[in-house]
Amino acid sequence: MYKLMKRRITEYYKWFATGMLIISITSCATMFSGTRADIMIDGDVDEPLTILSSHAEYQDVTLPTIVEVKRKHLDGQHIQITSEHHTFDDIVLEKAFNAWALLSVYTGALGCIDLFTNAVSKPKYDNFYITPSDKTADDSLRRPATVTIPLYSSKYRAQLRSKLLPEKPLRHEINGTIGLGINQADHYTEHFINGFTKRYHMKPEDGCMDLTGESYIVGKLEYHYRFDKKWDFGAMMAWGVSNENYDDSYYYYDNEQKRLRSIFGDGHERCTFFSFAPSVRYTWYETPKYRLFSRVALGAMRHHLSFDVDQWENNDPNTSICRLVNEEYYAETKWRMAYQISPIGICVGAHNLKFIAELGYGCLGVLNMGVCVSF
Repeated sequence: MYKLMKRRITEYYKWFATGMLIISITSCATMFSGTRADIMIDGDVDEPLTILSSHAEYQDVTLPTIVEVKRKHLDGQHIQITSEHHTFDDIVLEKAFNAWALLSVYTGALGCIDLFTNAVSKPKYDNFYITPSDKTADDSLRRPATVTIPLYSSKYRAQLRSKLLPEKPLRHEINGTIGLGINQADHYTEHFINGFTKRYHMKPEDGCMDLTGESYIVGKLEYHYRFDKKWDFGAMMAWGVSNENYDDSYYYYDNEQKRLRSIFGDGHERCTFFSFAPSVRYTWYETPKYRLFSRVALGAMRHHLSFDVDQWENNDPNTSICRLVNEEYYAETKWRMAYQISPIGICVGAHNLKFIAELGYGCLGVLNMGVCVSF
């Protein structure tokens, strides 16, 4: 019963990990595009402007500039522009489909988060050129500004976006992720398991929900504090589980009983670890929607390895009646150094809710992805 419960818990963990990955993907448009959109405004204006969008009021603005608008109720949304000596027609936005939402559709999910935030939409035009109208008109009669083809390089637009970054970044970040791929614990697990599989001539069996084979699925919870725009420090806790079933069967002829007998072997590996590690991250590049960083973490790992074997004998090949002839259980616990080196990490999204992913090696696996909340 205890072994059955352990296997079920492991299967539930894998279902949970799969669900976390699907949830992180079903809000792709929200995390990659954010709940707000950028609008670039240029024009023939010789004095500072005040620009009022659905997101904020921008005062003493010189052109060209980038402002943000909310994605909700995007179609027909107005951006109002005023100055001391001139009047301007409103910029009236139109909406188009955001291609990032296709990733949610590809997973077979509805992408409810994207629908709620209206991240499935984007501005049809995000580049406008304005000229003073020098007349007072009722809002309902104002004409839309002229739509222009983007004339500026992506680098220049990135520089304008960087001006939207707050002087002080959000200090606190909590993230939860799922890690897949080669893990630092894989080598120790393989060395532990190989002795038993060779002794009992077992091979891994195919099974449903076998997402990673003998490798680990890792769940991680982390807190980081940003001291400035470049450095942040914190700590992470990670739980890893590796679960694999093995089997073997062979026949032999019993000379004494003058009959054919069969032996069935069933092996189960379940290895887990818990790690805790202080972590340092350095931000290489940041805009209001993207942040590129690298990470180094060093701590301790408690590694538990176990393998149990059941062998059954069938005296009569014409029946399914078997008897247990051997039952063994092996386990050991080791303390090891835990580490994670991630040369490439990206945080995508606007403001509080973001998508985070890393490529590296260590206790989190090669690919680590999930969601983070900043405040």
